[in-house]
Amino acid sequence: MKLKFNNNFGHQEQGEFFHMGCELVDVAPEENNTALEMGFLQSIRNGRVEWYQSRSTRVITSATNYGVLSTACLLQDPTPAQFTEMDHIYTAYCYYKKFKKYFEIGQRLHNDRFMAYYQEDVFVAWAKLREYSPQAVETAMFVWDYSLPASRLGSCSLEHEIAWAKQQGYEYVYLGPGYERSSLYKADMQGFEWWDGDVWNQDLDKYRWLCRRDSKIKLPADLYNFG
Repeated sequence: MKLKFNNNFGHQEQGEFFHMGCELVDVAPEENNTALEMGFLQSIRNGRVEWYQSRSTRVITSATNYGVLSTACLLQDPTPAQFTEMDHIYTAYCYYKKFKKYFEIGQRLHNDRFMAYYQEDVFVAWAKLREYSPQAVETAMFVWDYSLPASRLGSCSLEHEIAWAKQQGYEYVYLGPGYERSSLYKADMQGFEWWDGDVWNQDLDKYRWLCRRDSKIKLPADLYNFG
């Protein structure tokens, strides 16, 4: 594997700001754990698999004590009808959260699995789990229709996935990138740590401060003020 940088954007006439995208390429399957340890995660961008660098977050399963839910199950190979239901749930989720619907439900990697969640026997939520190795899995996405917001399904589902992963023998559950206020909840999980660009860090106060600062950045000029 090797590092690849994108230096297509920058600013230096009124001050220096260089945007450098960092990608890991030519990663062999047996190198997945090494890539994860270096703060990289997998995604699909422009129709291809990409290892991207970010403020990655994860949980050490041995440091957790969560229980599994009886109302959740794995969807080994979702049917077209189930994918349609999943898309309807995703639409409701984006409407409730005021998020842009940018993800295609059928777009997935060969190592992606899905966890379905039910409330009163109704399919109301699902999660995408990305298996990197026998030691590592990522909760790449969670989508819920919020039909019963008071049920705290969002928090309960993550605890379930961590407990399930621990039962399956995974050492780490990766929680995706940790940016802005919408990622503050990740620091509440048992065994949490985050990639600071150099090491895996367990300073929860600093992580929360960074997430709150992220949400204050609205314009490129703000990066100078919050640097």
